[in-house]
Amino acid sequence: MEHQGIEKPSAVVRQHYSLDLVTSMAMHGASPRKVAEFRIPSLKGLLRYWWRTLQDEPQPSELLKKEEDMFGGTLNPRKSPVTFFIMERYEETAKVNILPHKPRSEKVPLVPAISKGNHISLIMQTLRTNADQLKAYDSYFQYMLHLTGMGQRARRGFGACQLAEHEWTEVSSFAQSLKNILEKLKVAERFEFMPDKFCILKRKHPPASKHPVIHSVWIGKGMDTADEVVQAFGKASHHANRNGHLGSAGMGNQKRFASPLWCTVRRIGNLYYPIVTEVAAADERYQGPSYEHDRTMFLKSVGVSV
Repeated sequence: MEHQGIEKPSAVVRQHYSLDLVTSMAMHGASPRKVAEFRIPSLKGLLRYWWRTLQDEPQPSELLKKEEDMFGGTLNPRKSPVTFFIMERYEETAKVNILPHKPRSEKVPLVPAISKGNHISLIMQTLRTNADQLKAYDSYFQYMLHLTGMGQRARRGFGACQLAEHEWTEVSSFAQSLKNILEKLKVAERFEFMPDKFCILKRKHPPASKHPVIHSVWIGKGMDTADEVVQAFGKASHHANRNGHLGSAGMGNQKRFASPLWCTVRRIGNLYYPIVTEVAAADERYQGPSYEHDRTMFLKSVGVSV
């Protein structure tokens, strides 16, 4: 079932989506070591995160108020006006290697994952009185589906999923598609767009927020398979992040630092492309010569000309 537009039954309006899994999705529920399953709470949490990447709000209290107005929460007594449903359960027990760049002789973690090539049918629904709001949620959802995957190791290419209707023929059409979504969300004026460059989008001014917001989007070299792209992400992370500037689990006195580079895979024409989205905040960890050096090394490793 493809993204078919808004239906109007008696009391609700619905938006249908069909997602094609480009890479294996390591999303888990109550039994993470035994079963992979597609979970709506994980999807909603990711949507909230990507909504925040477009909110350059310097005051955390104001950001929380806006977020709960949009999605509900503890401060706001109302629930989110939209709900998601899956057409059927998606579960698998077969395991995959989530660190495919490491030599086979090394001990690598194997986790359950939903196989690439699967198709996931989703419905986003709201009451008919909220029909106008559904268009905004749809735009945020499509924005997210341009730039990210879902589940474990989503920042390094796993869980890449592509809307069935997103059949881009060339890099410039992907760049234009992203620009169109940002225009719908009325935030396009914050960015410079360069559809014929490796860096297709760049923020015009430094972020004021304390939470990560979108800064740049890069597209690397097209490859014959999605697995090649995932391996390239793994190798780039291994070689370029030895100092923890591109993400750290946190040890000793060092605080945990989530990677500012979100990496996913998109099918464009007959090739698979690395899409690298850089987020940044008003925080020294997102800037400086050491960070820029490691980021450049990472980008070059996945075919980005910097």
